[in-house]
Amino acid sequence: MFTIFRKSTFALLLLAACFARAEEPAQAKAAFQNYIATLEARVDVQNASRDGFLWIDQHPQRLAAVHKGEIQVQQIHAPQIDGGTVEDWIGGAFLPQATLAQVLKIDQDYANYAKYYAPEIVRARVLSHDGNHYQVFYRLKKHKVVIVVLDTVHNIDFFPLGKDRYSVRSRSASVREVRNAGEADEEVLPQGEGLGFLWAMNSYWRVEERDGGVYIECEVVTLARSIPFGMGAMLRPTIESFASDSLENTLKEKRKAVPAVP
Repeated sequence: MFTIFRKSTFALLLLAACFARAEEPAQAKAAFQNYIATLEARVDVQNASRDGFLWIDQHPQRLAAVHKGEIQVQQIHAPQIDGGTVEDWIGGAFLPQATLAQVLKIDQDYANYAKYYAPEIVRARVLSHDGNHYQVFYRLKKHKVVIVVLDTVHNIDFFPLGKDRYSVRSRSASVREVRNAGEADEEVLPQGEGLGFLWAMNSYWRVEERDGGVYIECEVVTLARSIPFGMGAMLRPTIESFASDSLENTLKEKRKAVPAVP
């Protein structure tokens, strides 16, 4: 799930010395799916609630902050699991003077995601589309402690919830490490093989138009390798960034993109 550029010889030697390959263990995948089942049950309750729809609304300070133009991001405690690491982050923002139709247009414009969400999304294309269901391919690039490149496929469903709101559920169908990305010997590894910085990533969006604009919020949940004792300083920034940084950057870039939509 990641590639180290050839010119980074020192980083390569460091990683070879520190990081054992980490194939996705069955117990970690099962624990992640159990966590997701509980989370999606909660999301279903939120989506059905008139007054409890938005996480942003749960605290007056949070609501006031997004109205000032801030992006609010918070980590949600996820349980320790055997053989892996679960990260769960939620965040939100307010887009003044935007409309629901504008946000929806950006959300479904997957062909231009590499423009909207660069440099993290390098390529994007729709693999299939049937009504409110999309299957989408992304090539992702993450540069934290190391450079990580992944080819991912996501099953994405849009749920209209009335004239003023909708939700989106995105589940990763595959996450594959890319070695030597962009080189003549580029190799995309099978699902679950590699160094294990990301094995799965789901996201859950809620969008509501009111108060003269649109509230957008998203919860991102990821599964990655377990962190060996003493390696947290090296591994955690990259593992954590797939949820936390991706969430914050996506909210920022979407806020930029929406005003340009007619």
